[in-house]
Amino acid sequence: MKPGARTHYHARLWPAACAAQGWKRGDEAKRREIVVRCMELVRGPKVTGTSDIAFGDAETTALFCYLAHLANPADLNLSAEWVKCQEDYRTYNLAKQADWHERELYGTKKNRLDKNRFGGAATAAAGPLDTLDPDAVHKRHLTMASRHQKALREGRKGPNPARQPPASAPAARSVEHSLAYAEGENPF
Repeated sequence: MKPGARTHYHARLWPAACAAQGWKRGDEAKRREIVVRCMELVRGPKVTGTSDIAFGDAETTALFCYLAHLANPADLNLSAEWVKCQEDYRTYNLAKQADWHERELYGTKKNRLDKNRFGGAATAAAGPLDTLDPDAVHKRHLTMASRHQKALREGRKGPNPARQPPASAPAARSVEHSLAYAEGENPF
């Protein structure tokens, strides 16, 4: 698990899941049990915790989806996302990465020309009750990642104002760091 993802996990997701389920936040045994249970549910690698060598980006995304579901068990959208993640967690991770690249490159607003792109799907992760087509998700991920990488090489910044540092602030990431994310790594 990457440092940014580890911070998000320990500061937000795990405490929220503990509060909703009535667990003690500092219970290390319970935390490891939940990680192992999540990997069993998605048919992932046998791991002992998030520091295990087999615990990669796809496993991190699956764990985050599971914890979001545990933190809000009454939320039907999160439940549907968790079911979709269980079907194929690697494809689900690629879909989430494709959506991240698209948001970084184009921002969150959509235009009227987007309706025919990628079969009319609004996101790579599709709708709450749709199943994921691995080939379509893979193509969309490659397209968005390569466009994002090209924009970074050309020095263009995406229109996402939430990700833009203020003019007076120093750059938070180097170009090499951003390119690493564009080549398939996700910061979370």
